[in-house]
Amino acid sequence: MSSFWDFIARVAETFAQPSDWQVEQSGSSTIFKGSFSVFDRAGKIKLQVPGQIVEWHGLPAQVYLFNPPEFIKRHRHGSCLQLLSPNDNWIKLHFNKPATDFASAYNYVETFLTEAYNLSN
Repeated sequence: MSSFWDFIARVAETFAQPSDWQVEQSGSSTIFKGSFSVFDRAGKIKLQVPGQIVEWHGLPAQVYLFNPPEFIKRHRHGSCLQLLSPNDNWIKLHFNKPATDFASAYNYVETFLTEAYNLSN
């Protein structure tokens, strides 16, 4: 049981301050660029998936993954992925209940990636 709480503590630290993410202001949006961590059942990072989160004032955040791993397509939310253009490696995520800020979007994506990874192994 303690490994579960250790995992939650590590994830909470990541949410509080993802130091590897770059932030850019672009007009009325804020663009966050970095990598999402994928954790195994023991709470260890197994891989990183490059991505972007675009935060708009008063609008849902937009989330993009670059060249995401194949296992996410088999997840129950795999249909939430949209290829941006043919022969491109950027995928856009769609949410049933869209995130409105960086923290919510970041939390959802790492949870989604981690769940998909662990269900595939």
